[in-house]
Amino acid sequence: MAKSIWDEFKDLFKTDSEKAEEKQNQIKDALEREKEILDRLSELEQQYKDSLPKEEEPDLDALFPTDLGLKEIEYKADSDEDIASRAERENALNKQQAANKLEGKYETQKSEIESNRLQAAENLKSGYEKLSELYDELRRRTENDVLKRGLARSSIATTQLGSLDAARMEGAGQLQASFNNSMTEIDNKIAGLENDKTNALEELDLKYAMELDERIADLKKERDKTVKEYETYNNQVRKQNADYQVKRQSDIEKYLEKREEEKLEAIKKQEENEKKYGYTGEKQDNYAKRYNIALNFYSSLAPEIAADALAASPNMKYYLGLYYDKLLNALKSSSSGGEKRYY
Repeated sequence: MAKSIWDEFKDLFKTDSEKAEEKQNQIKDALEREKEILDRLSELEQQYKDSLPKEEEPDLDALFPTDLGLKEIEYKADSDEDIASRAERENALNKQQAANKLEGKYETQKSEIESNRLQAAENLKSGYEKLSELYDELRRRTENDVLKRGLARSSIATTQLGSLDAARMEGAGQLQASFNNSMTEIDNKIAGLENDKTNALEELDLKYAMELDERIADLKKERDKTVKEYETYNNQVRKQNADYQVKRQSDIEKYLEKREEEKLEAIKKQEENEKKYGYTGEKQDNYAKRYNIALNFYSSLAPEIAADALAASPNMKYYLGLYYDKLLNALKSSSSGGEKRYY
């Protein structure tokens, strides 16, 4: 707003200090009034930002997998009590199988010997039958002989028949004695088998008692070896995973730094192109609207303080961008003819 002639006349009598103070007050007042357009400029700024392509955030987990896929192996080692119990079960089963086999062997041998009892009984029965047949035949012959000779009732006949009876009894006794000897021999063999079996079972007990201790020792050794192998493997996995996480973090930081550098380089190149060729497209339209809003506002101020008010503004350089200098130059020259709006 231009001063009246009266205001210009009064200015002639003001000191430089008063003029400077008055100008600062006018600029301060202009900066207060500037707030009226800041919301409109901010809206245009947001509209421009919303029109920009959305920058996709990189999928860091896809670019840099979170882990190597290596997993630790969980291994619960058997306690000494578990190992002893397991070994005892195995030992008892193996011992029982060996004992059953041993029992089977001796039972087979015993059955074979027991079968001789039947054979001896058959032999005794057969011997009695043959002895009886022989006795009957000899008695018949003797009786016929003494009859022919007329000695049926003589002492000779009695003696001969008595001798046959005695021979029969003696033969029967021999048969029984042979049978009894066979039975004794069979009993002795069975007793010997039973003794051998008892000794074998005792040896089996000793053998498997020793094997139980050896088996427990072997299982503990195997367990300790397995524990060590798993621990070694898990330590390697932990180290590899830890090293990978350090490297992954370093790679991510390098990637993000490079990405930021490329972004800043692109912004710098764009700014250089815009300084050289100006804004284009939607950006040009948006900044032109900002320029017109700012031009209308600063044109409403006194020409002598408009350019200084713009220079004192903490916001306009940001909102106007390349159009800031254009507006500043326009305000500086406004007193000599005004400024056309930019479309």
